[in-house]
Amino acid sequence: MKKQNAVGLFFSTVLRAAVVILGIAIVVFGIAFLIKLVKNDSKTNNEPITTVGETVLTEAEMGDELLSAESTTEQTTEEAVVVDSRSKTILVLNSTDVTGLAGRWVEALKADGYTNASAADYNELQTTTRIIAVEDGVGTDLVQYFNGASYEVGTVSSGTSADTTGVDIVIIIGTSDQDK
Repeated sequence: MKKQNAVGLFFSTVLRAAVVILGIAIVVFGIAFLIKLVKNDSKTNNEPITTVGETVLTEAEMGDELLSAESTTEQTTEEAVVVDSRSKTILVLNSTDVTGLAGRWVEALKADGYTNASAADYNELQTTTRIIAVEDGVGTDLVQYFNGASYEVGTVSSGTSADTTGVDIVIIIGTSDQDK
């Protein structure tokens, strides 16, 4: 066996100690990383998942790309602009057996600034009020007036004798809102 001098023995010991210290550091950082990863996964799984729109991904779906999700959320929020319906043409249809109900709703809407509203009857009984708009976003501000009203995009072409041509929003009053 080869004899080492004191300097050689010193550097050999320092090198071995450095390797051991680096190994311990790698193990400690690895454990810390795993603990953080497990905590983030359990935190994400306990939070309720909500969406803002169809193009928004939740934090659970995005994983490490949280910054991308935040910018997507901002873009979607800007796109989902609620249109003020006060200047739109509104037709309120009464689907209940309460006489004059659509007219009373028209008066209430006009009092709040919805000046271009008219009333007519609807031939089929509805339990829930429906708000049907010709374009997305228009009429969403009207949902707050009714008990559990549904909102949809489309047109109404049957069930009423009123002409719906040029009407931006049709509100079919259901029995859930007949107390007006």
